[in-house]
Amino acid sequence: MTGDRLAGAGPRAGGLDALLDPRSVALVGATERSAWSVNAHANLRRFSPHVRVHCVAPRGGVVHGQQAHVSLADLPEAIDLAYVMTPRETVPDMIRGAAAAGAKAVVVLTAGFGELADGGSHQQALVDAAHESGVVLLGPNGGGLLNLNDGVVAFGLHVPELPAAGPAAFVLHSGGLIKPVLSLCIAWGVGVAGVISSGNEAALTAAQLAAHQLEDDRVGAVGLFLETVRDPDEFRALAARAVALDKPIVALTVGRSEVAQRAAVAHTGALAGDAAATSAALAALGIIEVRSLEELVATTALLSRGFRPAGRRLGVVGASGGAGELLAERATDVGLTLPPLDEAARSALTEVLPDISSAQNPLDVTGIATSDPSLPLKALARLASGAERVFDALVFQAFVLPGDVTDPAFAAQQRERFAEIAAAVRDVPVPVVLQDPVSAPLSRLAREILATEGLIRVPGTEHGLAAVAHAATWVARSAELMHRKPPAPRAVTLDESLVGRALTEAEALDLVARAGVPVVPHVVARTADEAVAAAAGLGGPVAMKISSVDVQHKSDVGGVRLGVSGDEVVAAAYEEITGGVAAAQPDARLDGVLLAPMRSGGVELVVGVNRDAVWGPVLVLGLGGVFVEVFGDVALRPLPLGRADVLDMLAELRAAPLLRGARGTGPVDVEALVDAVLALADVAHALGDSLQSLEINPLRSHADGAEALDCLVVWRDPDLLNPHPQHGGDEA
Repeated sequence: MTGDRLAGAGPRAGGLDALLDPRSVALVGATERSAWSVNAHANLRRFSPHVRVHCVAPRGGVVHGQQAHVSLADLPEAIDLAYVMTPRETVPDMIRGAAAAGAKAVVVLTAGFGELADGGSHQQALVDAAHESGVVLLGPNGGGLLNLNDGVVAFGLHVPELPAAGPAAFVLHSGGLIKPVLSLCIAWGVGVAGVISSGNEAALTAAQLAAHQLEDDRVGAVGLFLETVRDPDEFRALAARAVALDKPIVALTVGRSEVAQRAAVAHTGALAGDAAATSAALAALGIIEVRSLEELVATTALLSRGFRPAGRRLGVVGASGGAGELLAERATDVGLTLPPLDEAARSALTEVLPDISSAQNPLDVTGIATSDPSLPLKALARLASGAERVFDALVFQAFVLPGDVTDPAFAAQQRERFAEIAAAVRDVPVPVVLQDPVSAPLSRLAREILATEGLIRVPGTEHGLAAVAHAATWVARSAELMHRKPPAPRAVTLDESLVGRALTEAEALDLVARAGVPVVPHVVARTADEAVAAAAGLGGPVAMKISSVDVQHKSDVGGVRLGVSGDEVVAAAYEEITGGVAAAQPDARLDGVLLAPMRSGGVELVVGVNRDAVWGPVLVLGLGGVFVEVFGDVALRPLPLGRADVLDMLAELRAAPLLRGARGTGPVDVEALVDAVLALADVAHALGDSLQSLEINPLRSHADGAEALDCLVVWRDPDLLNPHPQHGGDEA
């Protein structure tokens, strides 16, 4: 998990090297009364015999079977790493003492810092101590780390067994998830580089730890469990480096529910941003997001082995029709396809298949494979010839992994069988993965055979096919990011008199119109006569809405009339609107009544930019009008973004067929729609940090163009708290 060892005797020169691959460790606060202390000592002694372990206990004596030292100053040698388990108030002094004893790194197991309401100052104190002392700090409130490639287990929970060393690395905000991850890796035969808990991330962050692991030639992919992203710029740099190295980052995030957000704060002090914004940001960066711990392990494991399908087309060779059908269903769910065989493949398969089998995809060689084990391999060989014409990867299901056996002859037979499978797989010109129907634990013999033969196996249909789909996504997205130039926002001229103050609807429309967003014609009338003249000038029925910075929900106070026509009716509507609003909100400042022509037809969309607490400005695009809250059909992207991004967002919408024309309606002018969206994004960029959100709802898209019918601006509070809307967004 670390890079080349640094030269020189004594303490390690590099803080991260000292953290991940120490030669001497002090357990500070060692005591027989703490299971954490007992386990940390036992793990180091059992799994890291080359590491010298010193116990530090204030009363001295014998602890964990060895003489303890009263203080860090009494240690007989300089140490690389201190593992601190003392009460919260003592931790800063322990960090300073560890540095004085030669430590370059400190793991703080102790909890009660930033995750508690009164813990912030205590956490800052230990950060200050680490900074002053020049040591790398992991934690607090984390379990520690396991570096399997270098044989270091500095971890405070009981570990009965370790997975084999390998290319999959994991960084977790939660130390409590280390053991479940280890259990899955053992059960599925995943080779693990290391597992680290970053805890509260008081100093070292998950992104920094992941970045360090990416540079290790023994690591092929990194899996993350994230309760928040504390530094988005770090993650952007991490993602770019992952793409450059072709070492995927896989992330499991939380925060999709209020309960999960509250739990994250209580757990590690994480303040999560909007979950949808985080998902959009991760996807834009090429980070693969998953939905479960099992999917995290399966996907990280597969990608760490270099499985890189060029596309999403799968060919399947199995010996069970039911297993093939389950695979086909799941493949559809995750966006994989099973194309039909071409004529050449069908002809080649017909030569070897029994009469009861059909040459199709997925291929079922039938139960005859039980009596003729060579049949699936013959079928695989036939598909291998020219497979790249039809498939991007092959899934091989015609195998049964052995359980643990005591019969040496049977074990030898199984090893020979899988050696034959491995030889056949090597002759296939596209990636091949073994997949069985369930994600059951593997026996030691099965894990040994797969490792020896270098075969890649995914666990079960649910998680296995999701991992394959994620691999295809990584190949496509990383290639796109490698060749993509970052989009540059267009410079726009703003009316500075409108920036940072409460805006009426008309002023909000004027603000975006000046920057190139097409808006509906509109007039603000301050008398009934002006309203009549404005309606005549606009032509046809009009929408009339109160114009006031103090009225947020115009419909609630009788401030809206739609489809108004005729001089007398317009004049009467003006008096009704102004009189009714004045009675309902006597203190409201009334600017007049806004008039705009009624619009019909086309597709109404919502497009807006909202400032996320973590990722900054995020663009939202979706089905608008009254449907935005009903259906929630939206796509998100962080800014800046380009034309291709907007087109991708439109394609993601369930309402996308409406834009192409459906049920007798014609297609909209997509180019004009994209222009309007990009213009709004440019406005948001130009407004900078002063903006909390900018929303057009609806943006009417039709065959001849697009236009904003309503606009809402929300400025950031001067103290960056409690942003307040400047007008209500009623549909025109």
